[in-house]
Amino acid sequence: TDESCVSGVGCQVSYNALPCDDGDACTLDDACDEGLCVGAVALTCDDDNVCTDDLCDPAVGCIFSPNTAECEDGDACTSTGCVEGECFAFAIACDDANPCTDDACDPSAGCVFSPNAAPCDDANACTLGDLCSEGACVAGEALDCANDNPCTDESCDPLTGCASTPN
Repeated sequence: TDESCVSGVGCQVSYNALPCDDGDACTLDDACDEGLCVGAVALTCDDDNVCTDDLCDPAVGCIFSPNTAECEDGDACTSTGCVEGECFAFAIACDDANPCTDDACDPSAGCVFSPNAAPCDDANACTLGDLCSEGACVAGEALDCANDNPCTDESCDPLTGCASTPN
């Protein structure tokens, strides 16, 4: 307020629009308005960081608190997350546990499993030279269990392989 003394009238008080401090750290451009100190503009607390929660405390101003939000780095080969206010990327494991595929990661598509022609084991003890084809293990040639003994009968058990039984 502006105070003055007018002769014959006495003290006069009028409002002004001078700058002031409203005591709120979350306002800007504080000015007098009809006898009160008022913040004209609210302080915007935004640090453009998805890994912090932005707020304004009237006593201290902007506070940027770390969070555990989801964040994105644009790479399909990483898993991302906020740690201590920063976005961290962790490599993902591309492993389909199939020996007949080559496992890789494409940053734009993610995990890619390409068929290969590697040697493999079809879990049948009666085959040899098993190879991968179109992403699956294909049985190789049949195991020859012949032992040239006319007194035994030869057979093959898929779990144990060749067996000779006396005849």
